[in-house]
Amino acid sequence: MLGRRLCYLAAALGCWVFYIAYGEWFSWLVLLIVLGLPWLSLLLSLPAILGFHVEAEGPAAVRMGTEGEVWLLGSSRLPLPPFKGKLRLQQCITGEVRRYHASRGLPTEHCGGIRVTAEKIRVCDYLGLFAFPVKQKGAKTVLIRPVPVPVPEPPDLKRYIARSWRPKFGGGFAENHELRLYRPGDSLNQIHWKLSAKTGKLTLREPMEPQRGLVLLTMTLRGTPEALDRKFGRLLWMGSYLLEQKVSFEIRALTGDGVRSLPVTEPKELDKAIDALLCAQAAKEGSIRDRAYAASWQYHIGGNADEV
Repeated sequence: MLGRRLCYLAAALGCWVFYIAYGEWFSWLVLLIVLGLPWLSLLLSLPAILGFHVEAEGPAAVRMGTEGEVWLLGSSRLPLPPFKGKLRLQQCITGEVRRYHASRGLPTEHCGGIRVTAEKIRVCDYLGLFAFPVKQKGAKTVLIRPVPVPVPEPPDLKRYIARSWRPKFGGGFAENHELRLYRPGDSLNQIHWKLSAKTGKLTLREPMEPQRGLVLLTMTLRGTPEALDRKFGRLLWMGSYLLEQKVSFEIRALTGDGVRSLPVTEPKELDKAIDALLCAQAAKEGSIRDRAYAASWQYHIGGNADEV
């Protein structure tokens, strides 16, 4: 905007010199037009300026290590007036703040949530000579999602034994069954006809499903960026591993707001849980390993490079 003002002052000064040197009505008319242009521009720009809105835009999520960028997006019902501003980036976990540079793009070398905030936004008239501050909108969060980090020695799930068995809701296929006498309302498809013929009583093969205890993945949200990359990568890998084994589980993570509990029964819930932790604040002190939970199976996610 400074450049435009200097250009306008140079033009106005030139017209003034032209009027002094020439001294005719034409030079006077040119000088009046040049002096009136800023006010005419301001008058024509006011409706667009009053209806102007701006916000930070960009992708909702980016995979760690890939390129990503954000930008300022202005909108108005009338022709868009010129505007300018800056973007501020804040790491959700660590609270680190930095200025966004378009030439560098988003910092995606480490996973985490990044709050993108527009600041020092000013909208100008169409000539760019007058500037007005713009009310800022809420921050946009961009997720830098982790990549899976395999655990060198996956835990043995054989120790994860069902505490009891219960009838499978809705029936259907099951590896284990329990024999019982027929009751009115039971499905005829479950009748064991050969055994019923031998005993003389209608006998059913009722499908049973295991009733397991609590399965936990625990993690303390604290550490260097490299350690957090390993923690989130191992959490993603272990969660996918358990889901492949058809094991539902719960993630419990110690954050700056206390312990967060996130149940997971399907891949979408795992992604949602990890996204929520990417936007949480780091725990200031303590470790979740110091807390005892009544779980039938528990695995702690650490961030050491040589951790097994």
